Amino acid sequence: MSQTTGQRDSKTHLGVSVPSLPATMLVPGDPARVLEIGAHFDDYRIVGENRECLTIIGHYRGMEIGACSTGMGGPSTEIAVVELMHLGVKNLIRVGTSGGLDPTVRPGDLIIATGCVRYTGAADAYVPQNYPAVAHHELLMALIEACETLRFRYHVGLGLTVDTFYATKPHLIRSETPVHTQSEHLINQWAEAGVLQVEMETATLFVLGTLLGLRTAAVCTAGSNVALKLRPPEPPSNSPAITAACNAALTLKEWDRLAESAGGRFRPSLLAEKRKDAEDD
Repeated sequence: MSQTTGQRDSKTHLGVSVPSLPATMLVPGDPARVLEIGAHFDDYRIVGENRECLTIIGHYRGMEIGACSTGMGGPSTEIAVVELMHLGVKNLIRVGTSGGLDPTVRPGDLIIATGCVRYTGAADAYVPQNYPAVAHHELLMALIEACETLRFRYHVGLGLTVDTFYATKPHLIRSETPVHTQSEHLINQWAEAGVLQVEMETATLFVLGTLLGLRTAAVCTAGSNVALKLRPPEPPSNSPAITAACNAALTLKEWDRLAESAGGRFRPSLLAEKRKDAEDD
């Protein structure tokens, strides 16, 4: 690790000191998780540190990659995504934490979001509420491939993105007078509808990804199960989610290479063609 290099750009919120960033960036909410991610890289250096945004670049198994924290919630995520795009980023993988909703989700499980139910003002500022928040299919497949290969326990499905932490879980407020909120009903409502998790950033990432032509996906570690009020004494490790995201980035790079050589977009049949070519050789 090295210290931030160069002069910070005071005109941006990220304050990055380099003119461009790697095409693929991992985007946790927590700045501390950026350093956890860096510990999984071959090497890394800090290139930006301002407010809740810590940015690093480095290599993973020889591939250039980076990470940038977005802070908590949709508004700070919106700022980070737009400014990362300005710096040349094309692919964004959220490496987050969430509360499980489905009874099959246990603390420590990974959740790969296909899309999100939206209760987030940052995304609503861009598009109507019936505009879907969905992951990019290629990055989604790459995350599934990584979790299968690594044999991690994971779930694939819908998430719920909200703009509050305590309002959906008023029992955690623990005030002298019981607090009831307009949001507490969301947990049971969406759990019964098959939604897997609740968190605060993914829908904004997905909506902006579609609008800006970025490939986005998210893998979250379930820190608890909110519907079951199940929370372990110690938070689960973030290492599996980080490893899955890094390996998904490698897979995406390989799929891009295959698609380029085939003169089109990636499709699963290209992998079969690659295997056949290898057997013929």
